[in-house]
Amino acid sequence: MIDLKTDLDTEIDTDTRMYQPINSYGVIGDCRSVVLVAPDGSVDWACLPDFDSPAIFCRLLDAQHGGYFQIAPTDTTIPGLQRYLPESNVLQTRFTSIAGEVVLTDFMPVETLSALPFQEKNDISRTGEEEARYCLVRIVECTRGELPITMVLKATPHYASASSRAYLVSENTGVVISGGEQHLGLAIVGTHRFPSFSMTVEQDAQAINPAVIAQVTLHQGERLLFALGMAPTAQVARALAQNLSCECDFEEALTQTLRCWQTWAARSTYRGPYAELVQRSTLVLKMMTYAPTGAIVAAPTTSLPEELGMVRNWDYRYTWLRDATFTLYALGSLGYTEEAQAFTHWLRRLSYSSGDDLQIMYGIRGERDLFERELPHLSGYCGSRPVRIGNGAARQKQLDIFGEVLDCIHFYRRQGGFERCGEELDGSMWEMMRMLVEHVCDHWQEPDSGIWEMRGGPRHFLYSKVMCWVALDRGIRAAQQLHLEADLSRWCFVREQIRTEILARGYNTSLGAFTQSYDDTALDAANLLLPLVGFISPDDPRMRSTVQRIIEQLTDEQGFVYRYNSRDGLAGSEGTFTICTFWLVDNLAMQGRVTEARALFERLLSYAGRLGLFSEEIDTQDNMALGNYPQAFSHIALINSALNLQKAEQRFTEHHTEPIMAAITIKL
Repeated sequence: MIDLKTDLDTEIDTDTRMYQPINSYGVIGDCRSVVLVAPDGSVDWACLPDFDSPAIFCRLLDAQHGGYFQIAPTDTTIPGLQRYLPESNVLQTRFTSIAGEVVLTDFMPVETLSALPFQEKNDISRTGEEEARYCLVRIVECTRGELPITMVLKATPHYASASSRAYLVSENTGVVISGGEQHLGLAIVGTHRFPSFSMTVEQDAQAINPAVIAQVTLHQGERLLFALGMAPTAQVARALAQNLSCECDFEEALTQTLRCWQTWAARSTYRGPYAELVQRSTLVLKMMTYAPTGAIVAAPTTSLPEELGMVRNWDYRYTWLRDATFTLYALGSLGYTEEAQAFTHWLRRLSYSSGDDLQIMYGIRGERDLFERELPHLSGYCGSRPVRIGNGAARQKQLDIFGEVLDCIHFYRRQGGFERCGEELDGSMWEMMRMLVEHVCDHWQEPDSGIWEMRGGPRHFLYSKVMCWVALDRGIRAAQQLHLEADLSRWCFVREQIRTEILARGYNTSLGAFTQSYDDTALDAANLLLPLVGFISPDDPRMRSTVQRIIEQLTDEQGFVYRYNSRDGLAGSEGTFTICTFWLVDNLAMQGRVTEARALFERLLSYAGRLGLFSEEIDTQDNMALGNYPQAFSHIALINSALNLQKAEQRFTEHHTEPIMAAITIKL
């Protein structure tokens, strides 16, 4: 039987701790990776040092065998309450009891959040030896009374598939764990002040991974600091574990990390309702960027299920061109442009010679081979098998990506991004854009797998055709406005040809809606994007009718939106898709139905975790977050919907007559 802990539960199973709700986790990151911290002080998911590194802690996907790193009161009945330090991704967990109170501060050190090409720095997060670095710093401090504290460090290298060995160093104030070609060093700073401090290595006879257990009693004003790092060899990991830095060095690292996040957050231009949630979403999206290359991941986790106990479990630790460009729209709408510059540099470095070579997704360094395989030794979150790493969808044809890439560059240009960076939209960048437009001209009439990566065979998906139209439209506008070389007569002809076919074959007059694919009767929430990308006016009767059909046929009792109701080649079902519900909010706002839009928006916000974070999907019947977490798509859409509501209400208040365009819609 699988145990799932609800937000209202506080007791922890003494043998195998229950699974935590997906959206109960706090998330911290350093723009290289992200770790998930449960309210009980346990790091249950960590791929270090990079997003795509094999998980060293994976209790999130196997409560019995997965590793974790927990610092908490020895009395496990004392609950933890999490919060972020203002305008940052520094997380605090507060444990309060009659006897005392302790605060656990978790952060991943950063020296800069500049999105410009990555430059190594000499700072506390790096030793200078063979790329060893501290990835995670945890500070536990007693703020009242006294409390016994227990640390449990159980590393399970390579997704808990490899055996490991642990040994103590530096007079039992440091730990080295090696296994599966992964090497971890943990330095504990301040133990000399605590005669009661003890640390031991324990291993069950049948376990392949030992656990390191430390115990100490903290009194008011006392603290311990734990600095964990990854290294390429056991010898270098030992250097991390024997760290000679004083406590003040790590305090400075915390100060610098806070300064970086708060300075970056302050650059946002958003001044409106829901500012705190918009800011949190923005900080989440920044964590999804990979500083060394400019890539952006869809989510930092793999295989969190779309349906509990079923098979829709995917690895999202890669860069989808679609998701990345949507992220850049959201950040750009708040005044952040460096990330777009870094991403376009990454895009130019990708290995492809034609549109046929351009994949829908890549590894964070531009890797093309994302071979999908299953990890049968992991039981999966709440028994949701299989656990997968890699993603076979990388080889799919999805024609919409050309429109999204060209729209992203168009957006960056309209924001003045090229000028600010001393660049121009010509030369190699224009050659790439022109090549992509020509590819669309040659291939737009072909079927594909669509935005939802259907595994039931290619079809003529409507949204893919619309984004082919967008690709032509943005290419034409760039060529006309900048007087660039292009076959404009052909491009304009194909653009109109695509539009004519979409309106003829993609709109079902009997149903009164744009459909999932040509000559179809199935609905698809992706069609809510049609007015957002400028293909059709939000007030067009066909769009109004489409919105109404989606409300009638693709929503649950809360009004939250499912992606579609057609077969997709996979067993089981899924929850409502959070980004789709936000798209419905956008459409309602754009149509002037502001009261409905705001009510739906606020209802959706009520399903966020206590820290304001969203996964990919929501099961409203069981009040459960589903899918990978945190999900860039969901936070992108939250930002856009907040902006759209603000615009809609300003229009209503000021009695403007011009149409409202969505935040994702680029000024044409």
